[in-house]
Amino acid sequence: MPSETPTPDPSNPVPPETNGQGQGQSQSSGDSGRRPLSYRSRHRARQHDLAHADEHAPAELALPDDPLIPRGDPELVTDTPVLAELIAHLRSAGAFAYDSEFIGEESYVPRICLIQVATAQRVALIDPLGGLDLKPFWELLADPAVEKIVHAGQQDFEPVVRFLGRGPANIFDVQLGSAFLGKPYPIALWKLVQEYVGLEIGKAPKFSQWDRRPLTPVQLKYAANDVRFLVSLRAKLGERLEAAGNAAAAKADCEAMADASLYRFDLDQQSLRLRGSERLKRRELALLRSFLVLRDQMARKLDVPPRTFLKDAVLLDLVKNPITRVEDLQRVWGLPRPVEMAHGQTILDLTRAAQTIPPEELPESLRDELSHGEHMALDEVWTRMQQLCVERQIDPAVVTSKSELSRLIRRLARNKGPADSRLTKGWRQEMLGEVIAKALVDLAERRKARGPRRGHDRKPEAKLGQTKGSDATPEGMLFDVAPEKSASSNPTGDANADPDDDDDEG
Repeated sequence: MPSETPTPDPSNPVPPETNGQGQGQSQSSGDSGRRPLSYRSRHRARQHDLAHADEHAPAELALPDDPLIPRGDPELVTDTPVLAELIAHLRSAGAFAYDSEFIGEESYVPRICLIQVATAQRVALIDPLGGLDLKPFWELLADPAVEKIVHAGQQDFEPVVRFLGRGPANIFDVQLGSAFLGKPYPIALWKLVQEYVGLEIGKAPKFSQWDRRPLTPVQLKYAANDVRFLVSLRAKLGERLEAAGNAAAAKADCEAMADASLYRFDLDQQSLRLRGSERLKRRELALLRSFLVLRDQMARKLDVPPRTFLKDAVLLDLVKNPITRVEDLQRVWGLPRPVEMAHGQTILDLTRAAQTIPPEELPESLRDELSHGEHMALDEVWTRMQQLCVERQIDPAVVTSKSELSRLIRRLARNKGPADSRLTKGWRQEMLGEVIAKALVDLAERRKARGPRRGHDRKPEAKLGQTKGSDATPEGMLFDVAPEKSASSNPTGDANADPDDDDDEG
């Protein structure tokens, strides 16, 4: 009988023990109820000790004469009345800098240990470990009337979705914004401060034990500097973005961080992120997706990080070498014995179920195998994109990746249906739409010149650059062309064959 597993609820990624307000757990350095330290926890402790080897805080900075950079030591907020007054101040300012420090290696949901905010007038550090009701603060982050200024801030907005059930609003990320001025993406905060403020603030420690109390002078100083310069940076970047004509595109990408779905379990994204998934056949990918759901369910239930519950390499082993009986799990290297005992039958049931999925219901392969002609189209688009990025002062890394572009070219060139890609929307579509259309036209012309393959007629070419029954518009371009197959992926030479058909049985 299969072991019981809970049905995942993507709309509620909160572990049962999370109260939806603050953290609630004891976080003192001597907490005897904490789980045994993992390797990452021990590494964090070592890095913390190294950062404090000098026993004193960093030297005081000689701040420039900038009215948007607050001066003085940060205030530590530990009680409700002070928090309420601070929230009122942040709201009245209309915009504020925001950051948070958390520990993610010990629990399913990262444990928030410190919240940093700043306006042009003051810097404050909110202590979430003292039982504060943080719901009013999360509501502030979701208020579209107030701009939140962050650096690499996507993870910092996860609590908004977790506790409110909706996304944050009105975001500007200085790291993302600087990429629309030609700066490399990603870029460290200290480099942006050096470039635009003219101040050397040094590198903050990558790991620190933010759950220890009291916080050390070193921690307080670095935490404050993570937000102290963001309001000034926002103003300086904003002026330059307007001058470069990239302000709207930068703001659009920043606002994309407000999408609540980014902070929930996404099976498609989890599949893409797992290294090695791009080499799986369709039936193997279906099994992997089942295992990813199981891993997330169990990690959520046990309140541990998913990869702590079951490592990626173990999932790939189970997929590439499917078991036929529970006893076969004993040969899977790295599979924890408790997982084997508690969920062995479920793993076997999922494996068997994947073998019975009809071919038409299997997920599309993530493999980016392109024919020679499709590779030429990809290179054409990639080269032109690089040129456009130089002309528009945009770092190519924020436009797309070669793998993302490869998937789009492959899908469009093989008539796989509408492409739900960010490259076909907004400023990316405006920038690359005609480039992609031209590459696909060139591909179709090469196919036409080559003539039909032996024994098969060519499919008629679809019109490019216009919607059905309407004139051409940038928003509605059709990129459909007759599919071309490589000899390796389609040995029969059938132009209408799906290169993944031979993968149906995995």
